[in-house]
Amino acid sequence: MNMNFIKINSTTRSFDVSTVCNALVDILIKVSDDDLSYFKMKKGQMHLVNSQAQSEILAYFSNKTETVELGGSSLNTIRTLAALGSKAMFAGMIANDSFGDQIKSKLHHLKIDGRLTVTAHDATGSCLVLVTSDGERTMNTCLGASRLYDEKSIPVADISTSKIFHFSGYQWDTEGQKKGIIKALDCAKKSQCIISFDLADPFVVSKNKQEFISLTEEYADILFANREESFLLYNLSAEETVQKVAENKSVAVVKLDKDGALIGDENSFIKVPALDTKIIDTTGAGDMFAAGFLYGVLNGVSLESSGKLATILASDVISHWGASVSQHAIDQVISAVESFQK
Repeated sequence: MNMNFIKINSTTRSFDVSTVCNALVDILIKVSDDDLSYFKMKKGQMHLVNSQAQSEILAYFSNKTETVELGGSSLNTIRTLAALGSKAMFAGMIANDSFGDQIKSKLHHLKIDGRLTVTAHDATGSCLVLVTSDGERTMNTCLGASRLYDEKSIPVADISTSKIFHFSGYQWDTEGQKKGIIKALDCAKKSQCIISFDLADPFVVSKNKQEFISLTEEYADILFANREESFLLYNLSAEETVQKVAENKSVAVVKLDKDGALIGDENSFIKVPALDTKIIDTTGAGDMFAAGFLYGVLNGVSLESSGKLATILASDVISHWGASVSQHAIDQVISAVESFQK
């Protein structure tokens, strides 16, 4: 099935993709279901915590090995796009501390243009990612400095010269962050960027349902959700959600875990199967799925082909520990795009 896709604006653009995202460091720890029960955590979801609560959780797991890497949902997506060769811009807030230094260093290493605002009023944000034996990740996020980000820090000139502006529901927290995202979205819309919105997590969808419906219907050219998030947003099945979003002349992508994904626009509706993969760690699976799909968009391939690229990256990242894709998967995606374009 050959499905046409949204056309990229043909004017000269400085960036393939830009984002405004919580600047976070991820701290990954392997835990048990009993550990989650002890803290009364809802498995598979994100929990917002303060620094004291996060410190208490870390103290509980002090005898376990930690893995520290770059975090933040949209940042995961664009760093993967950067690894694929896309020109990327990231905007966020950090503090003048060790985690902030790590983020700056990583962005430089990944060749991502960082538009970082530095504050002296809080620590750089961090996310404690607890991964159980079934590979499911449960997050405890202390946003820290990210909560101070507001519209004054939005890099309007960079967003206006981007092909795609991508953001996630995690950024919709404080009033300042909300004003910042709206300013970025208005800029992206005025500049005819493709706007990509990842709902990100059931918790943030249920907390912000009406606002997310407005964001989807007013701004989103592409909406990413999983089955639970799509139901929480519209009280509809995955299939019905795709159809409803398509009525707004947008593209909907609903991820169904092992059952693949549903993708549709106003003209077409398909199901892309998942790849058979042994699950080790689901951290970053949705972020990498979005990266693969958006890479397809940037290269002008069909919705179906974009979905296939997304499944390559998502299946790779869940097959090993941590939220980074392998070089083998990067090479696979680049090769697949070349074959799709023939």
